[in-house]
Amino acid sequence: MGLLSRWRKTSAGAVAAPVQTHLHPVSSAAKLLLAHGPLLSSIRQQVGVPEAHWNSLYHRLFESFAAFVQQLPASEAHHHHEPGGLLAHGLQVALSALTLRRGVLLPPGANAEELAEKQDVWTYAAATAALLHDIGKPLGDQRTALFDADGKALGDWDALAGPMTAPAVAYRIQFRRGRRYRLHARLPPLLAHHIVPAPGLRWLASDMDVFECWLATISGADDDIAGELGKLIRSADGLSVATDLTGVQVSRAPHGVPKPLSERLATGLRYLVDQGQLPLNKPGAAGWVTEDALWLVSKRALDALREHLLGEAQGGVPARNDRLMDELQGNGLVTVNGDRAIWNATVQRGAWSVTLTLLRVPLARLWPEAEARPPLFDGSVVADDAVPVDSPAASGAESVSTAPTFTVPVSTVAFTTAETVRVSPVPRAEPLASSLPSATELDADDAASAPDDGTQNAICQQSDFLAWLRDGIVTGRLKTNTADARVHYVEEGLLLVSPAVFRDFAGVTGWEAAQKKLLKLRLHRKTAQGTNVWTYRVVGETKSGALLRGVVIADAPSQLGIVVTRINPVLHRVTDVGDAASPAREVFPVETPEQVSP
Repeated sequence: MGLLSRWRKTSAGAVAAPVQTHLHPVSSAAKLLLAHGPLLSSIRQQVGVPEAHWNSLYHRLFESFAAFVQQLPASEAHHHHEPGGLLAHGLQVALSALTLRRGVLLPPGANAEELAEKQDVWTYAAATAALLHDIGKPLGDQRTALFDADGKALGDWDALAGPMTAPAVAYRIQFRRGRRYRLHARLPPLLAHHIVPAPGLRWLASDMDVFECWLATISGADDDIAGELGKLIRSADGLSVATDLTGVQVSRAPHGVPKPLSERLATGLRYLVDQGQLPLNKPGAAGWVTEDALWLVSKRALDALREHLLGEAQGGVPARNDRLMDELQGNGLVTVNGDRAIWNATVQRGAWSVTLTLLRVPLARLWPEAEARPPLFDGSVVADDAVPVDSPAASGAESVSTAPTFTVPVSTVAFTTAETVRVSPVPRAEPLASSLPSATELDADDAASAPDDGTQNAICQQSDFLAWLRDGIVTGRLKTNTADARVHYVEEGLLLVSPAVFRDFAGVTGWEAAQKKLLKLRLHRKTAQGTNVWTYRVVGETKSGALLRGVVIADAPSQLGIVVTRINPVLHRVTDVGDAASPAREVFPVETPEQVSP
């Protein structure tokens, strides 16, 4: 009996075998788009082109997209994770992008004549980039097994070769374990020709300004080149994600019931772990996996979860760690320790061990299916006595009166010398007092005399970025002196890799403003050439020759209360401009910052 026959019997009331419940039929584009008629009608309204152009450029585009993504989900456990989620998400982002595009002048700075002349090609660039922004997921994140009509396995689908075709009539979807975070965002250019019709690609390539922005947008590699088009697609993507996660249309009129906070918290935690934003099972990680539990460093996990949810415009997210833990505890997302959510536990592997305050999350609560769970830690996590009720770790605050100077061990991944950073017990910065001037109000004379010994708390109060930076170093959330760190200790002071560290703080659209505000405080050291950006070359056993650039805080001990006992031994300052321009390999995950003059 063929597989299609068994599907027909199943739909008529027969009970399908367990394996068949995970199979999806390969469907035609017309059938897949049938449920999205209203969306397509709205998109056509926004485009506003003659029917001939709609049919040849847009209708073929959406049909190709639907045939390619079939009923694949957009994520494993995050937004649009249901069958057909990738198709729905792509169409939603396209509609939002086209709607937002009406309020954006493209190309920026063009005169009225040029705006009118290039209006349609920029609109097409927005529509196609919106559909393509997640098209790399079937290639980078998912593994799709194909089957013929008799149920015989045909091997895995090769997305690079194009859509699923005969003899495949069904497929099963699995997410790759250990997949590389954000790799899918780099893959759309490899697949674009399967989605965008040839006349559309030729149209985009006919204008190099449009084509360059479009390529930068769909490859996710250069936000500066992507410009306004890239910002538009990111905004549209965020609207679709927030709508799906909250169940409420992000507009003035709600069209759904908000998803419970408990479900959103579980989805958020699962996403942070699966995407590697909460790394696991190694020294310096955010968590460790045992047979039945995921043990997470309490403050680090809570901060990351809150930032993640707020970054997606989700409402109802508690602003304090204790309230967030109450929600996790009340909804069974953490195993309680007596009447509290915090555990003292010792994590050990071989000769390495550390005692931390942890959250204990039942694995089955985040990953009901055992095969989807992260790998086990090859060490042990042993719970100690219950953490005191007034523990600062539980509230997310630091104790000022009793906290001693302590050490934070730093991993040396690609470096040959270990180091220890001592952090003075300076009170955590409070929100900026209204009586203090903002960074933008400080002129050169005021800023020159503002810093003074013992005033690091006031300085942090003048800058949300500095408060965030110091807190990240204190808690270990920000790596230092490692190959992928944003912060390094050098002879000249505290090196802040730019724009990477500012993007971590303010996102891709706000990093420039954050950097400018810091520079206006005049806490940084300028180079001999009078520029704000320093260049360092890596000279070590690995990545030798790579360049690293950033802003240097001149006096970290007095400005931030951080006492540095060991500088990074493999970073050597580049003093010759010609040397910096030599063909070195820039393998660090950073980009060259603008030479911002405050």
